[in-house]
Amino acid sequence: MSRFSAIRVIALKAPQSLRPVSRFVPLLVVGLLSACVGLSQLPEIPRADMERMRADVEFLADDRLQGRETGSAGYQQAANYVAARFAELGLVSITGEDYFQQVPLRKALWDPGAATLVLHSREGDITFDLGVDFLAAPSAAHRDSTTTAGLVFVGFGIDAPAYGIDDYAGLDVQGKIVVYLSGRPQHLPNEVGAHFASNRTKQRTAARRGAVGTISLNTPMRELRRPFAASTKHLQDPRWDWLRADETPGNAIQRLQPGVMLDMPAAKQLFMGAARSLDTIFTEIENGLVPQGFSLPDTATLTSSAKHQRISSPNVVGLLPGQDPQLKHEYIIFSAHLDHIGIEPDTNLVNNGAQDNAAGIAVMLEVARLFAAAEHGPRRSILFVAVTAEEEGLLGSDYFAQHPPVAPSSMVANINLDMPMLLYPFRDVIAFGAEHSSLGETTARAARRAGLKLSPDPMPEQVIFVRSDHYSFVRQGIPAIYLITGREAIDSEIDGSHAQIQFLRDHYHRPSDQSDAGINYIAAQQFAEVNYAIARDVADSTQKPRWNQGDFFGELYESGD
Repeated sequence: MSRFSAIRVIALKAPQSLRPVSRFVPLLVVGLLSACVGLSQLPEIPRADMERMRADVEFLADDRLQGRETGSAGYQQAANYVAARFAELGLVSITGEDYFQQVPLRKALWDPGAATLVLHSREGDITFDLGVDFLAAPSAAHRDSTTTAGLVFVGFGIDAPAYGIDDYAGLDVQGKIVVYLSGRPQHLPNEVGAHFASNRTKQRTAARRGAVGTISLNTPMRELRRPFAASTKHLQDPRWDWLRADETPGNAIQRLQPGVMLDMPAAKQLFMGAARSLDTIFTEIENGLVPQGFSLPDTATLTSSAKHQRISSPNVVGLLPGQDPQLKHEYIIFSAHLDHIGIEPDTNLVNNGAQDNAAGIAVMLEVARLFAAAEHGPRRSILFVAVTAEEEGLLGSDYFAQHPPVAPSSMVANINLDMPMLLYPFRDVIAFGAEHSSLGETTARAARRAGLKLSPDPMPEQVIFVRSDHYSFVRQGIPAIYLITGREAIDSEIDGSHAQIQFLRDHYHRPSDQSDAGINYIAAQQFAEVNYAIARDVADSTQKPRWNQGDFFGELYESGD
């Protein structure tokens, strides 16, 4: 899961049930498990190979790969391994480079001077300190840039007419720096709200309105979720983007000065002498009101200075051709990210990323093997894609979704695997995004075939639907789901919620996420089989997946927003 998508969880003591499973599971135990979940009654779902998946995880999560950081030699070793497995399974390379789709990337780091923010007030200039008063990230679009302009407060900076919100109403922001609150109004639904609350959406909205820069404000609500002081620890982190053919960053807004976030004490100075104070605005929010915008009395100067590195890192793409004369020209994208976060800078310990996401890759490879070995191939074609740079902001999947090796309109569905949480044998699965398209019905049906059930999202406030690689495909109008194991363990003594929360708290993005420290390969077997059942259903159905009528994301992205 992306380093920009860390989940806030509660620290809990690890239960004994999380101890590693024996490397040699007696066949009797496996048989009893099959009976429990009903797999033995479903010969149409082939048996997944636990030992094959164990071997894949152990290779990908080995110290020799140095944490599979995007663009590194260790990542390339992992990509070579996946390509060799694709070849072994008989998948077809359609990228022209031995299964590799090279993703051109730009890595931006701070140059001397970094970023500055100066407020020009009637009493004189106020200089804010980077890392103390405000945060910024090195720009992938600009090496050196400076903007001086007037300031306009635009509330949350959201334009959502369907929800009765236009924070720019009556405001002229042409040539101005817009100042907006982080977050969103409380009445917006979680996932819809996450879309409108993202800096990506807010900056694009500001640019459409003619703004030349943005300043985001920390708020009491955000401070509770993610303290400003904690964010300063990532001040030196690089910023990445993929590059277009003309070498411009794929996600950058060229005409917009790189944005900054201002902490609350410093932000109050922007409102000195304004129509309302920032404290008044915070009080309005606490009372459920949506604050209205107004011009601020002063001007500000924003500067940014970055140095750039060009890096190439491959997605790995293998095709299983469909067998139906018509449907074989439609493609299911089965994806999992291959990269992780490399080495801990302070300790030099390797972040091996066994659950995140060597396990997801291993399950994807096993699903590909089950299809390749099946007596009857799928009607639709399936592209198995191990994507790069997920940890840097979903960049490999974003590049693939916008530069597919097949016609864009021929991609009909995405099934994504990211940190599947293979902690214990389970009775249910969770499919983020299931409620948005017919893939929800498909997943529920496939889960029943596998003796499981589909459970609702247990943490909707975390808006996982917009935070993993599947969302790159959603933004191209393609129905998608992201699957993890559920929280109902077969063993009644195991508290699944406890186990998952403990993993997220103590092992996520840490060196302790190891192949021999918590991956349950019976769960891996279950998970591969239910994913095969989902993909088989999508591949063989006469009707391709469709967005549910009136779904916000379907209407937003099918219209090409």
